[in-house]
Amino acid sequence: MKKLLILSILSLAPMVITAGTETPNHAQINQQIEEIKPPRIGVKAADVLKTESPFILLSSGKKGKKATYAIKHRVELQPLRMESAINTRVKINGKWYKEGDRVRQYTIIKVSSGEALLKSKKKELRLFQHQENDKIQFDVN
Repeated sequence: MKKLLILSILSLAPMVITAGTETPNHAQINQQIEEIKPPRIGVKAADVLKTESPFILLSSGKKGKKATYAIKHRVELQPLRMESAINTRVKINGKWYKEGDRVRQYTIIKVSSGEALLKSKKKELRLFQHQENDKIQFDVN
């Protein structure tokens, strides 16, 4: 008996729910379509032509038909800053390196107390220990 009562209530539920709603007529539907039809204002073609391409040419194939491209990434690099040095290890920009390791385009050649020598193909760079570090004390005797 309970099952029959529950089934009858469930079968009548959709009719009760939709009884108060109106079904839209064709005029209302056409009006809604007309409201969304106007073209949207976007970016002007002249502005698109002014933008710089984010791609760079890596290599081209036969007769220039095929090309390989990569996305340019603009990266803001912090200047190299030596924080401390212990034996042959040096802390640069929060990361520890040892002699022979690479930092960006430089190779760490020599580490001594208070300075590090870095060398690339074209440049030689000397980093000196940052003096404002209160945690490190130098004892000169």
